[in-house]
Amino acid sequence: MFSIPSLYDMGTCSDSYDIVGMLSSPTNSDNPNLSPRSMAEAKAVAASISHKEAERRRRKRINGHIATLKSMLPNTIKTDKASLLGEAVRRVKELKKSAAELEEGPSEADELKVWQCEKTGLMKAALSCDDRPEIIVDMIEALKAAEAKVVRAEMSTVGGRTKSVLWVTQNDAGLGPLRRALKMVMDKSTLEASSGQGLPATKRPRYYHL
Repeated sequence: MFSIPSLYDMGTCSDSYDIVGMLSSPTNSDNPNLSPRSMAEAKAVAASISHKEAERRRRKRINGHIATLKSMLPNTIKTDKASLLGEAVRRVKELKKSAAELEEGPSEADELKVWQCEKTGLMKAALSCDDRPEIIVDMIEALKAAEAKVVRAEMSTVGGRTKSVLWVTQNDAGLGPLRRALKMVMDKSTLEASSGQGLPATKRPRYYHL
């Protein structure tokens, strides 16, 4: 008769004996040389080994997901797990808010809003006007003239109307140049839509400087 301690005296389980295999083998499970106590001890060791292996695989999966999350988050400075998860939560909330803004779609009236984002330090602009093929090109040229660098842009188009939401890096000139540049883009769309016959009441432009 032998016991589990005698197995460890000869070396580790992984080096000398396959305890899990021993217990799963029909011939060994009925081995008369194994006492009930030895069998119970062997089962306990096998369960511990199985649990540790499952825990190792779980940690490996978590670390893999954390690494993927880190690669997806822009401008990540802190790399500890708590900071990464906190940044992910903040980013998801921001995306949900942006999605809600886009779901509203373009307003019926031409509309321009420009304001400062307190949390990010970026300038933000939302522009609603009639859609036209050259509007993106005109917007790029206007932003260049205002020396504004766009770090993020979202656009939605519904029924011939378009809405653009822009995040722009802050500059020393403040919100004024950005507002004037985008106003020119909106006014051009308004003039082309009106064909020189005056604007209907629903098309009168609205300007906001928040």
